[in-house]
Amino acid sequence: YEITYGDWSSDVCSSDLEQLKEKLQSNEKFILDLYASWCGPCKALSPILERVESKLRESKSDVKVYKYNIENDSNLVASLGVRAVPTIKFFSGGENTKTNVGMMTEVALLESASIL
Repeated sequence: YEITYGDWSSDVCSSDLEQLKEKLQSNEKFILDLYASWCGPCKALSPILERVESKLRESKSDVKVYKYNIENDSNLVASLGVRAVPTIKFFSGGENTKTNVGMMTEVALLESASIL
């Protein structure tokens, strides 16, 4: 069960909080977009992340792209240190290796994914 941007119209990841917690503790490499439905920059970032996810999939990368609406669990969001949206976190081997607050370009996202 993939939690990707393929179904952007629904909060796929937020429908199963336990699944997100499992991902955070896994050895998987992934990009986590923490967003809010009312956030303008989050909406602008959405198509960029969709392209990144598509390019990673096409290149057979093992890096996945997930999203999580911060309004669904304030305790989890606080534990991740999120104070503003969009916040993009990069995970590898169960560790948060990089965090970016605000917009990121497609090139910067792909570069960050390549070093996970």
